[in-house]
Amino acid sequence: MGDLSAPPERISLPTDGDARLRGWRANVGAPIALDLAPEWSRPAGALLVLSWNVWIGRGRLLEVVEGLRAGAWALAGEEPLPLVVLLQEAYRSDATVPERSNGFHPREIMSRTRPRADVAELASRLGWNLRYVPSMRNAAERSDRGNAILSPLPLDDTTAIELPMVLQRRVALAATVRLGGRRLRVVSGHLDPRGPPGYKWLGAAGRAAQTAHLLAALEADDLLILGADLNLGRGRAERSWRLLTEAGLRFGVPPGFPRWRHTYHALPRLVLDYILLRDRAGAVRRARIERLDQDASDRGPVVFGSDHHPLLGRIDFNPE
Repeated sequence: MGDLSAPPERISLPTDGDARLRGWRANVGAPIALDLAPEWSRPAGALLVLSWNVWIGRGRLLEVVEGLRAGAWALAGEEPLPLVVLLQEAYRSDATVPERSNGFHPREIMSRTRPRADVAELASRLGWNLRYVPSMRNAAERSDRGNAILSPLPLDDTTAIELPMVLQRRVALAATVRLGGRRLRVVSGHLDPRGPPGYKWLGAAGRAAQTAHLLAALEADDLLILGADLNLGRGRAERSWRLLTEAGLRFGVPPGFPRWRHTYHALPRLVLDYILLRDRAGAVRRARIERLDQDASDRGPVVFGSDHHPLLGRIDFNPE
């Protein structure tokens, strides 16, 4: 299945930080780098981007990818286009995860009532390239979860961006995608939903600190796509929103609040998930984003197995 324990030159990992972060790091497995896809040779003037919080591996990614291939969503178009998948809460279980927890993990009870797909197995079944970096252990069980990038396109210059500690360890993941002669940076991120107990419990200040740190790490990237569960419970009132817009990242694409009323499918239903675009180079001709629904009623308990809707973006480029 490839290089399951990615060497440092494949995924650049942080090494400093406070004692809490070191404890969380020691409680997860190794990052994963798999290069399984043949070189992409077909010309493509557009790119599809799927961003999705798969709820600790419960989201049925293969079903969604098969739907895209079958033309279930008009945004994908009729011609075969390369796809980049940006996952949050991707699930992994292998021998690199320590057998016993050191106590640095979420205080939660892991339910086994719904099947969970291992992200390395997903990449193997699709025959795609994968970069995965864990953020945290799944309670006391021998597995972890984090951000992942999957694509049939080559994934270069992968960097793990460890965010400031708020409630739980969070590690964003960035990689460079090559499409013809064009190179663009793609990022999967997940901010904390809340803060520590006390007056900071709502977590807005912590999310702003995490956002500022992430943006500083991405400042040099002129052509950037960020797929993220931002957990902006207060929406545009949060400082994180202002930081992202001031950094040139466009919400909704085109700008403006999405016409859908939620992306988090559980209660309370909120818009938490985004695909954001920065194009300082003038490379993009048109960009569109749609929320993917399992059915027209949108009333089921989950959406393709997850408590979040997938978002699909189509990025059409100007001629090189």
